[in-house]
Amino acid sequence: MKEPSQLTFETHDKLGLKPFGQKLEQFLMVEHDFVEGSLVVSLNAPFGADKTTFLTMWKSDLDKRREADNSTPQVVIINAWESDYCGDPLLSIVNALIKAANGDSPEKNTEAADKLREAAKDMGWFVVGLANNMASQWSGVDPASAGEFAEAKKQGRQPKIPDFVTLYEERTKALGKLKETLRQVLGGEQPKAFVFVDELDRCRPDYAINYLETIKHVFDIHGLVFVLAVDYGQLECSAKALFGVDLRFPDYFRKFVQRSVTLPEPDESSLHKLAHHFVTHYMEKEGKRTSLMHFDEYRIKNIVELIDALKMPPRQIQETFRIIGHVVAGDSTRGRLLWCIGVGVILMSALKVAEADIYRRIGKGDATHNEVGKFLIKLLGKEKSHWWFCLYLTGSGKHEGDDAASRAANLEKLFRDLEYVKKDEKFDAANALHGNGGGWGHNYSDRWKEIYQKIESATSF
Repeated sequence: MKEPSQLTFETHDKLGLKPFGQKLEQFLMVEHDFVEGSLVVSLNAPFGADKTTFLTMWKSDLDKRREADNSTPQVVIINAWESDYCGDPLLSIVNALIKAANGDSPEKNTEAADKLREAAKDMGWFVVGLANNMASQWSGVDPASAGEFAEAKKQGRQPKIPDFVTLYEERTKALGKLKETLRQVLGGEQPKAFVFVDELDRCRPDYAINYLETIKHVFDIHGLVFVLAVDYGQLECSAKALFGVDLRFPDYFRKFVQRSVTLPEPDESSLHKLAHHFVTHYMEKEGKRTSLMHFDEYRIKNIVELIDALKMPPRQIQETFRIIGHVVAGDSTRGRLLWCIGVGVILMSALKVAEADIYRRIGKGDATHNEVGKFLIKLLGKEKSHWWFCLYLTGSGKHEGDDAASRAANLEKLFRDLEYVKKDEKFDAANALHGNGGGWGHNYSDRWKEIYQKIESATSF
């Protein structure tokens, strides 16, 4: 696995996201002029859509261009979830901006970074010291402080009551100093720093909202650009968990974010490229694993058709290939898998990841032919699903009817119920299943149950 710093568009962009990154960069550089403070943009994509990989590749691209042109904004990536336990996002963001201020000299502290660090020290005392010491002491929550207070009373000494008005004024003064330093170091007519905030939707609801509030109220500096990589739906759940289900989240979110963009979904060409990459990585790695399945263009087409229909994000696609790799692994002395079994493994592996309920029902023999047919039609459409449904039927081992005539009649009824055969169209029972039966071998047992058991065995320890 590559280190994050090694991920570049040239080496790792399997989904063709570089043009999107270039357009987004141009958008940020222009849009920055139309806001008064910092520009905050949300980059929306569901969980597993490779937002982190995209941000890392984009940062690598910007860093490389900055080596030739120092007017290119400095970039830092913050994993918000990693600082969740700290309880306050302020120092997390300031620490990242100190790195940005160091710019191209990370091994030494620049004057700009020193200014930020000094300004942050005053602010940090209030964030950490006040919250952890003063607040706990006077709320009575901290046992040690409570004990000291009791001992002081016992000895007839009155504890010094802090002047909270003064504390507030000092905190406001420290915050003003920090913001002024931020303007001096990172402010300007052109963006000086891009701050990519990742994993915000994984944080505790209160911390995620606090992060948004902090960016809005503390870091509203013209010259700063924030890109928040989020799963919009998950962030909405976090906000509603905090403020109630009646919260109008789109309106609430617009308080913090000026613009929202969506990471493009991969097209068929990108999926094809990604499938080839994972075949090489999980199936055909020389010296590591021998695959019993031959992955020609037909098998790649089968995989792409499924992952496209299932709308699988990259992380789910990767997991599907991991499963396939485990199931079809073997030694070089064994022959290749029968092609129907190979495609069956592909189908069931994809369903295990993306549609677990129908996967279990097919694997345990609980699903009816009609149920599976309707599922495939909804997933793939009438035309594409016909081939997959015939594959399913020939491997099911379920022969409904006592003799050939009754089985043909039941098959015709099934095909007409699913509208694979029109009312006025003659049904050809002999060719209805595309001759797939031989692709399963001469064993007429339920092949789907066998595949299910192999997958469960390969993925359970």
